[in-house]
Amino acid sequence: MTNQVSDSLKNHISELANNPCLFLRNPNVDFSRKRKIDFKTFIGIMMNSGGATMSKELLDFFDFNKNTPSVSAFTQQRSKVLPEAFEYLLKSFTDDNLPTTNNYHGYRLIACDGSNLTIATNQKDPETF
Repeated sequence: MTNQVSDSLKNHISELANNPCLFLRNPNVDFSRKRKIDFKTFIGIMMNSGGATMSKELLDFFDFNKNTPSVSAFTQQRSKVLPEAFEYLLKSFTDDNLPTTNNYHGYRLIACDGSNLTIATNQKDPETF
């Protein structure tokens, strides 16, 4: 299941990267030159980033390669991409991977960090009482 979800996300990133001009501030010039961080790589970095510094995230993504792009290079590329790129990626990915029939108050629940989730007890529910 995990590989299936990961493969699906990679496919949606590739689909997004096939039409980058729809999600760029200046489609005729942005990402037109060959750079270490092309559009698809940029999206991959963003999707793989955690809570570390951008410098550490870039080193991790590029496997500590001596030719890892600078944080400045990443920031410059980031300024070219519209937020709609990530909205599109989220919508297309969730439409393909989450059933629309199961929802929570009309919303699809994608994730919930339950490490410290406190819920009210219910006498009618033996699992919570």
